[in-house]
Amino acid sequence: MIKRVFITVLVYLLLTTIPALAAPAQECSEKEPRMIHRVHKVLYEAQQLMDKKKDAEAAKVLAEFAKDNPEAHPRFWFLRGVLAYQAKQRDEAGVYFAKAMEGWPCFQAAVRNLAVVRYEQGKPAQAARLAYRAFLLSKPKDYNLLYEAAVFLLGAGKAGQALPWLEELAARPQPKKAWLTAQLRAYLDLKRTKQAAKVLRRLLARWPEDASLWRLKASLATMNKDYGGAAAALAVAYRLKPPDEAGWRQLAELYRAAGAPLAAIPYYLKAWGGKATKIKQLDRLADLYVQGHNLDKAAVWSLKAAKARPTAKRWARLGRITLQQKAYLKAHSAYSEAAKLEDKRRGKKNKAGRYWLMAGYAAWQNEQLPLAEAAFNQALHSAGKNSSTAKEAVRGLKAVRELRRQQAQG
Repeated sequence: MIKRVFITVLVYLLLTTIPALAAPAQECSEKEPRMIHRVHKVLYEAQQLMDKKKDAEAAKVLAEFAKDNPEAHPRFWFLRGVLAYQAKQRDEAGVYFAKAMEGWPCFQAAVRNLAVVRYEQGKPAQAARLAYRAFLLSKPKDYNLLYEAAVFLLGAGKAGQALPWLEELAARPQPKKAWLTAQLRAYLDLKRTKQAAKVLRRLLARWPEDASLWRLKASLATMNKDYGGAAAALAVAYRLKPPDEAGWRQLAELYRAAGAPLAAIPYYLKAWGGKATKIKQLDRLADLYVQGHNLDKAAVWSLKAAKARPTAKRWARLGRITLQQKAYLKAHSAYSEAAKLEDKRRGKKNKAGRYWLMAGYAAWQNEQLPLAEAAFNQALHSAGKNSSTAKEAVRGLKAVRELRRQQAQG
C-alpha cells in the first residue's frame, strides 16, 4: 500500500534571510535566487496570518501580490502551493510548486511536493522522477524519498524499474519494514516468487507478530499451489488478528483444498457463527465428514440435511454412507426414500431404478429377502428397458427368489 506523503509547511519565513528547506546536494550547484525586500515583506505578512489560522486571508494576500509581481521568488510560489494544497486546490498547488521549481531547480521541498501532487493527479511515472530528484537533492540522503520514488513506480505498473531502488534500500543496514514490503510487492508483480519468498522470510524473522506478513505468506503459498502451507500461514495470521466471517471461510477453503477436510470444519463453523443451520451448510458438513472418512458424523449430518430439505440426492448420499457402515436396514430405508422422490421425476437421467437396486442389495445384505425382492421389482419397473440397471435387477430377483425358495423348502 502506497505510503501517504504529506505536504510540509515552511516555518522559517519569518527570518530576514530565509534558509533552504533542504540543503542542495552536490548534484545541484545552482544557488537560491536573491529575495528582494517587498517579497520578503509579503511572505512575512502571509506567515503572520497563517500563525493566526487565517490561511484563506494569507492566500488572498499572496494572490494580490502576484498580480503585479509575476516573477516574485521560488519561495513565494512554494508558499502559494502549500496554501492551495491545504485548501484542497490540488491542481493549483501543482502549478505553484512547478513555478517554484522552475525558478530554483535545486529547491528540494518544491520538487518533493510536486511529486506528491503529480501522484495524486494520476501521474505516477512523473511523480517517481520528481521524488528521485528530491532524493538526489537531499543531504544527508533521505532514503524515504527513494522509497517514495519506488512506490510511485510500482503504482505506475513499472515494478522492473522500481526494483533497483528497492534493492538498494533493502541492502541498507536495518531497512524499514515498508521498504522490504515494497520490494516483496515488486517481486510478486514480476512473478519472481523465489525472490519474494526470500524477502518474506526476512520480514517474518524481524516482525513475526505482524499478521499482515503471515497473510502475505499465505498468498504466496497459494500462488505456488501449496494449499497446506497457505492454510498454516493463514492460521497463524488469524491467531494474531482474528478475521471476519469471510476470512474464516477462506481458511476453511484452503484446508479443504489441501486435502484436510476435517481441519476445515471448525473454520467453516466460525464463518457460520458457530453452528450450521442452512441447508448448504448441512450439506457441506456431510460432504466434509465423508471426505474425512468420519462416517458416523457424516451419517448424522446427511440425515439432518435429508430431513431438512428432502431430495433424492440427499437420501442417496445417506444410503451410500450407511451402506459403508454396514447399517443395511438404514441404507435400505435411505435408498428407498431416494428412489421414491426420483420416481416423481421424468427424464433420461432418472436414477430411481438405480436407487431401488441399491435398496435391494442393502436388504439382501441384511438377509431381508422380502424387502430385497420388492426393491428389485421396483428397480426393474423404474429402470430403462434393457439398461444395465434392469439387467442387474433381473439377476437380483432370480437370486433372491431362489434363496426364498430354498428357505421355504427348509
